[in-house]
Amino acid sequence: MLNLSFINLGNIKDGTIQLKPFTIFCGDNNTGKTYATYAIYALLDKEFDFDFKETRDIVEKLYQDGLYELNIAKFANENLKKLKKEIEKGFKKNLHFVFSAAEEDFKKTSFSFEIDNESIKNNINESSFNAISSIGKKEIVVFEASKDKNSNIIRLVLHDNKMSKIFLSDRLKNIISKVIFRQLFSNSFLLPAERTGLNLFYKELGRERTTILHHLQKKDINPMELVKDLFVSRYPQPIGDYIDFLNDIHNLKKVKSEYKDYAHLIQKDILHGKYKIEKDGIYFVPYKSKANKNNFNEKISLHMSSSTVKTFFSLVFYLEHLAKKGDTLIIDEPELNLHPDNQRKIARILSMITNKHINVVVSTHSDYFMKELNNLIMLNNDIKNKEGLFKKYGYSKDMTLAIQNIDAYLFENNTIKKLNKSKEEGIEVTTFDKVINKLNESSEDIYFSNLD
Repeated sequence: MLNLSFINLGNIKDGTIQLKPFTIFCGDNNTGKTYATYAIYALLDKEFDFDFKETRDIVEKLYQDGLYELNIAKFANENLKKLKKEIEKGFKKNLHFVFSAAEEDFKKTSFSFEIDNESIKNNINESSFNAISSIGKKEIVVFEASKDKNSNIIRLVLHDNKMSKIFLSDRLKNIISKVIFRQLFSNSFLLPAERTGLNLFYKELGRERTTILHHLQKKDINPMELVKDLFVSRYPQPIGDYIDFLNDIHNLKKVKSEYKDYAHLIQKDILHGKYKIEKDGIYFVPYKSKANKNNFNEKISLHMSSSTVKTFFSLVFYLEHLAKKGDTLIIDEPELNLHPDNQRKIARILSMITNKHINVVVSTHSDYFMKELNNLIMLNNDIKNKEGLFKKYGYSKDMTLAIQNIDAYLFENNTIKKLNKSKEEGIEVTTFDKVINKLNESSEDIYFSNLD
């Protein structure tokens, strides 16, 4: 169980989120949902530095003896609060980089996380690894760390005492924190709401290219300012990372993911075609059975394709090439550019990958999306004629959602409120119900006024 608490983060005065296998954010525009999703992405991404002096004594003993056996259960019991505090402090210091903003903007911000003791015990018991650090072209091993499952001992071996103590201390810090706070170390992939445009202009938006062009437009080029700008992103971290991902798709496409079948399902059931990546860009190849046969184009450039095709490229690519068990997939508005029927289909697919051990965090404005998730929650129960309902409406068992695996939060009045849920009815999303009821009421008033 991982709880994340924010105070004075953007428009969020205070609020706590417990990350579940499927976590949903709802609420009006400008209520802080994007702030929360960016913060979660950055926390899991772990590109921020944090201090932890308690590893220094271990490093010194390693340099003396070359071998050290660390009782991680005992170490966690003695240093848990210190390690947690340093991670929280390091994360706050990194927030201005995450949002590409001034440090002053986050002066009043505070962040904390909680992982229950039982989860920490399980993390220690379940973890097993053999981590190796090597240097040079010959990849000479200089440091090893290993742990067996159901053991409290991390075995540390130093093969070269000329290795940097700072590097070794950082390496050890990351190993220890990953064992104790495993829930914080999930590879995260974020699909921003701006993805439709980014998928088209990613080459032009490349961080280094944009910076150089910006300086070339000046009359007098200052080399020091250019170098400085090359190291300072002009985009929030999630946007910059997303642009970098798009610019690296030619290398990334060489790998195949075990989740590729879900990518094919999106292409088959929603897009009715598949993507093709070539040297000069991204193309969409429509299925002939769904196209206008009198004007069939076998290969359409992404900029000429539908808005849905543009929007879905990154999700399909992620599932086909990058997705791994234990990842966290974060999507801002999964319903973007989708017909209501396809909004229901993407809800089903996201539920399916959740059941296959990818954590999902979404921010949504779609009543169709939420109602379909509620159907999947209700179908997880023992109900009459379940198989008949599956067959009639195209559901399957791997789409259903266990109520304990999903939570939804309403961003409202500068706070984050956990929404009520039940396995009999699903999640109670009053923010949508109020709008729908108000719309129905106004429609009835207008209609009957015309009859008078």
